[in-house]
Amino acid sequence: MKVFYIFLFFSICILSCKNIEYSPNQIFDKNSYKNINAKNLKKISNGNQDDTVRFIITGDTQEWYDETVKFYKKVNTMPGIDFVIVAGDVTEFGTLKEMQWLAEKLNHLNPPYVTVIGNHDLTSRGRDAFARMYGDLNFSFVNGGIKFICHDTNSREYQFNGSVPNISWLKNELKPDAGISNYVAISHVPPTSNDFDKSLIKEYAAAFDETPGFLASFHGHTHNFEKFKLNNSNIPYVITSAMGKREFLLVEIINKKLSFEQISF
Repeated sequence: MKVFYIFLFFSICILSCKNIEYSPNQIFDKNSYKNINAKNLKKISNGNQDDTVRFIITGDTQEWYDETVKFYKKVNTMPGIDFVIVAGDVTEFGTLKEMQWLAEKLNHLNPPYVTVIGNHDLTSRGRDAFARMYGDLNFSFVNGGIKFICHDTNSREYQFNGSVPNISWLKNELKPDAGISNYVAISHVPPTSNDFDKSLIKEYAAAFDETPGFLASFHGHTHNFEKFKLNNSNIPYVITSAMGKREFLLVEIINKKLSFEQISF
């Protein structure tokens, strides 16, 4: 009988291995969310007939779960929000549990949301967990004739090897395309940070400067609101406060003109 139970135990383990990864650094379990960004992008109407795009940018949610609850409750009182973008660092330690806890909170949002990768999300096995739960680290979508280019700028986590941000990918995304009048970039690390590859700053900024209709580049990472321009560029770079500061950005693009305001909650 003892042999039978031992056999039964190992049989269950073998049959379960497709759904559960036994590891101290899990990237999934049987309850994990998967492809959140792709699923939510399907909910974001293209809005081609709408001359107004209204969205929210927050970032650096990390371990501020109580504040995240207050955040989604505030957002759900605001009318006409097309979508929400989380500009990276959804975790502190790049763990699956942290990503799941945040997703459970943000799933209460009325508008759909998408998430960009941050430097903390790349620690441990965070890259793999993030890719499985949220999706591609570089992606774009169109709403109201505006292309939103979400991309990885966490250069330090790649040892400043010249591959991040992916300039060739960005340039391809910024090419003129039918039905697109304007462009907005979203990433975590701003080009003024020491965590951004300094050898790529000039080419990165030039890609935006040389794109007709480019409106702004939004970031997180520093935990404090800031607006700046690089050298002689007219492109505004904007950093949103961290979730823990209980503040986010409400952005409106009306008739191809962008404005934003800081919203406390």
